[in-house]
Amino acid sequence: MAQVLDCKAVAQAIKDKCLEEANALRAKGIVPKLGILRVGEKGPDLSYEKGATKAMNECNVEVEVFALPADVSQEEYIKTIRAMNADPAIHGILAFRPLDNIDETVAISQNLSAVKDVDSTTVENMGKVVIGDPTGLAPCTPQAIMAVIDHYAEEIKAHTRKKYAKLDLAKPGQEDDVCCGLDVCVINNSNIIGKPLSMMLTNRYATVSIVHHLTHAEVKNEYIKRADVVIIATPFKDTLTADMIADDCIVIDAGVVREKAFDENGQPIMNEKTGKQKINTFGSASADTEAKAAWKTPVPGVGGITSSILVRNVITAAKIQNGLI
Repeated sequence: MAQVLDCKAVAQAIKDKCLEEANALRAKGIVPKLGILRVGEKGPDLSYEKGATKAMNECNVEVEVFALPADVSQEEYIKTIRAMNADPAIHGILAFRPLDNIDETVAISQNLSAVKDVDSTTVENMGKVVIGDPTGLAPCTPQAIMAVIDHYAEEIKAHTRKKYAKLDLAKPGQEDDVCCGLDVCVINNSNIIGKPLSMMLTNRYATVSIVHHLTHAEVKNEYIKRADVVIIATPFKDTLTADMIADDCIVIDAGVVREKAFDENGQPIMNEKTGKQKINTFGSASADTEAKAAWKTPVPGVGGITSSILVRNVITAAKIQNGLI
């Protein structure tokens, strides 16, 4: 049975560090602040807003919500973003997507200030992620995945390094990085997870392969089977099954698949408190992977770290804007 990579412990460690850094900034007269830009009142947006606000409050970071009507024009939306860009009190901007009647590429990617882009939607930040520039603000989910690896670095090194000869070609210090020499297979090629994650791993000298739904099955299985670490984030449950992975691999499941719950007769199972149908949450890896992997994240798990990463991005942005990075 796989040992659990405790994502709650990872998230709390990040929050503790963020609170320390936020207090240090306040001692310098800098009050870190997130501006949330929301259009309308969509359920997922309101839920994310609530979670983000809670995380910011726990870390002594201020939040201001800019709520625009559902029928806001693109011109007015861009005007609001530019006003937030110009406000020195706002260090990070989180613009909720998708937008129904607004061209996101123009309104957000081409107008949002890169130094306030805490959700990494701009080309400038993605470019900095590629070259490993520390002033780049990386997407939250890839950072959350890297945080899991770093939190359990000693355990992962002890588990994987026995497979390899000494890293003779590594520069001093590199051989101590958990990622150096690590064979990682990423099952996701999106702009918000797979691509930036692969660059973050590569910049730390991991050997990375990316597979996806169009990768030939035999090739895909070969890459997955040899990997020390398999990272998966797909919109489907049971994408990764036990027969696809090595006995001693580490599985980081960043997928979140929600399905309505039904009983054995096909009738909806209701939540007595809310009166709504219950929702079951799954990851992208099947349950049987837990019996074969050496280590595995729970579900939900990685997603719970992302709000902590968002706080960290706001604090990083505040430092950048005040010449501290």
